[in-house]
Amino acid sequence: MDFVGKNFHYVTKGFGDFLGEVQSGAHLYLRSLSLDEPSNRPANIRDDFPALSNDFILPSELATVSANEFSSVLRISGRVNMWLHYDVMANIYCQIGGSKRLVLFPPGDVTSFAFEPGASSSSVDVFSLLEGGDPLLRSTRPHEARLEPGDVLFLPPFWLHTATPTSDASVAVNVFFRDLESGYANGRDVYGNKDLAAYEKGRLDLRRLASYFNKLPLDAREFYLKRLADELLVAARR
Repeated sequence: MDFVGKNFHYVTKGFGDFLGEVQSGAHLYLRSLSLDEPSNRPANIRDDFPALSNDFILPSELATVSANEFSSVLRISGRVNMWLHYDVMANIYCQIGGSKRLVLFPPGDVTSFAFEPGASSSSVDVFSLLEGGDPLLRSTRPHEARLEPGDVLFLPPFWLHTATPTSDASVAVNVFFRDLESGYANGRDVYGNKDLAAYEKGRLDLRRLASYFNKLPLDAREFYLKRLADELLVAARR
């Protein structure tokens, strides 16, 4: 699937029909939403699937996750790849049934994958690049995880990741949790991946800053904006 290119469409169907089609090899993907207010509230497996509430319990070692939980998302998929993206909130990925292969990249690799400004998803097909030995990946630092039932993977904020099933069907629960005391985006954030408030404000300030140079010749504008970009990189490393 490609979230940027939207090479998929949304459909409504019965849960039993969905499971039957997945088991028959259909290319389907379910990412649960809030049962009562899907546009306003984060998913919560205990509220959205009460019959499953006693079947998914985090161990005591993950008490911090439970205490700061933002959402818990049921994911069921057939032979469908998840696009490359990053999450702003920390989360854990719990493999329940089937198996999955994930490839992750540290936050510093974000500039290698054509993320559009303000977008948390990329159209780059990482698995095709890995199979072809594409030179695009030479400057990146991929990490790979293969998950079997019972495995739990911690996904730190801003780590780019993509996934592909290694079985006919995959069942997992994703638990997002708050790891910052403040700084999250203002307003509604159902999916837990709305960029931090500082970044959104910075983008607005950047547009205003760039406008200061609009009346200058192209060479002068490029010269000084590159110098400012260098200052931002220095600030990022402090």
